[in-house]
Amino acid sequence: MNTSSVSRLALALAFGVTLTACSSTPPAERPSEQKAPGTTSRPVLSAGEAKNFVADRYFTSMTQDGAVWKPVSIRLPQKADFVVGPAGTPGVTHTTIQAAVDAAINKHASDRQYIAVMPGEYEGTVYVPAASGSVTIYGTGEKALDVKIGLAIDSETDPNTWRRLVNPSGKYMPGKPAWYMFDNCQSKRAATVGVMCSAVFWSQNNGLQLQNLTIQNTLGDSVDAGNHQAVALRSDGDKVQINNVNILGRQNTFFVTNSNVDNTLRSDRQTRTLVTNSYLEGDVDIVSGRGAVVFDNTDFRVVNSRTQKEGYVFAPATLSNLYYGFLAVNSRFTGNGVAQLGRSLDVDGNTNGQVVIRDSVINDGFNVAKPWADAAVSGRAYAGNVGTVDDKGNIQRELNNPRFNRMWEFNNRGVGSQVVAEPKK
Repeated sequence: MNTSSVSRLALALAFGVTLTACSSTPPAERPSEQKAPGTTSRPVLSAGEAKNFVADRYFTSMTQDGAVWKPVSIRLPQKADFVVGPAGTPGVTHTTIQAAVDAAINKHASDRQYIAVMPGEYEGTVYVPAASGSVTIYGTGEKALDVKIGLAIDSETDPNTWRRLVNPSGKYMPGKPAWYMFDNCQSKRAATVGVMCSAVFWSQNNGLQLQNLTIQNTLGDSVDAGNHQAVALRSDGDKVQINNVNILGRQNTFFVTNSNVDNTLRSDRQTRTLVTNSYLEGDVDIVSGRGAVVFDNTDFRVVNSRTQKEGYVFAPATLSNLYYGFLAVNSRFTGNGVAQLGRSLDVDGNTNGQVVIRDSVINDGFNVAKPWADAAVSGRAYAGNVGTVDDKGNIQRELNNPRFNRMWEFNNRGVGSQVVAEPKK
């Protein structure tokens, strides 16, 4: 663990203690002053338009005949299939989370496997491979902070150094379930492993459930905010649920992709994720990647302790032919004066990031004059669609017009939600 980064995370960890006490709605604020259509730098949805941006829409299937995913609350068994904790403790079946994951996958069961993790600090990576059955991993402590999964991994690390860091004792070996994930990264011929292999916790498991845990990439402020992505949690699976989890890092803290087992981004696959009652922290593109993700009653915090440049909460790389990317509802956004809500991640010519923030509280640490930034990679200037207003006062606009960014707000409150009038041209 990078000890210099621990103190940097202390504030976040202290803040995370309060998560279990969060209510289902943001604290009392003055009524929202956001009015449609907003401005070209801060477009605002009308009530009618906002009806399109609810969880069910984000959880629709990419295929026409696919059913809408309707997740229910995570239900825990009276007795877990596997228990992770100190050796010799009654009931403990494994001393590492990875060993328990391997055992769960090796059962080749079609029913869900439950892994309970006792309070403690678990240093090292956890890889959950694709499988016929789904896995639930949950902490048994009173709060999410009681179980900490962490390691300092830098995307700029060379493959040899990465190999020694991630696999010091041979926990990833040929024949083990997650070997293909490790091998894909260790076999890279590039100078660095890159963002795709920088995750502390990486899952390709459809139906994965995580609850009452803290997952952190502890690289912290030991590197600048340039190309040093340091992913805490990466998820490639569909129908994933995350509840009461602290996800801590700096750049690309929570990375959601539609990659398949070959570890490459796809154009024919959409992954769906629900995050509830959780806390995310970082400074650059805290939530990034492809996939449809709904955040409900979640705290986002931009830290900016290693740079005074503006940080970004969301960096969606939504495929242009898909209407739904990231949705945040009943949540709270905290910046420190140099923060923006997000930017499109233009990884290729087929992406136009989509995100909606609604019914949430935004503090005074965000840039109200330019809450959305120009696109990453391509540098495409941000352009919001305000459409036109007909003689009856109705707003006319195509919400997926490719000439504009697809980043919207609705009914947000707090100082940082102000819509600033743009100067007349």
